[in-house]
Amino acid sequence: MKRAKSYGSHQDIVLRAHIELSRSLTKIRAKETTWLAERDLTLPQFGILESLYHLGRLTVGQITTLTLSTPGNITVVIKNLESKGLISMRPSDEDRRIKLLEITEKGSMMIQSIFPNHVENLIGWYDKALSEEEVKTLSHLLRKLEKAQ
Repeated sequence: MKRAKSYGSHQDIVLRAHIELSRSLTKIRAKETTWLAERDLTLPQFGILESLYHLGRLTVGQITTLTLSTPGNITVVIKNLESKGLISMRPSDEDRRIKLLEITEKGSMMIQSIFPNHVENLIGWYDKALSEEEVKTLSHLLRKLEKAQ
């Protein structure tokens, strides 16, 4: 195999780490996406349901931030979840321009039934490659990287 061009020792290390992080996330996301599609959900839909289930009522802006989405994309995802009867949206009592999202009973039942399996899937994927201590270290390092941005 052809060797990649070197940009310097430190640069090569950073580039390699970035490539490996991107590849790992892409593979895990592909597995999550497939698993969720079998349950008639997309990854963004799952993110919204999970957020509302664990955090309670949230504004559209808060959901957009939590799910790292864009306002345009989140609107479509919200409409699809509403049409499935999994969430409801209503104006805030304090400011009618602000829309509040809430998980419905149907949405709660769905997330309750699939979330434990989702966690088990993640554990299985991580445990194939990393020890518990390595997962803790990875989590710590990724959080540190996130906070530096």
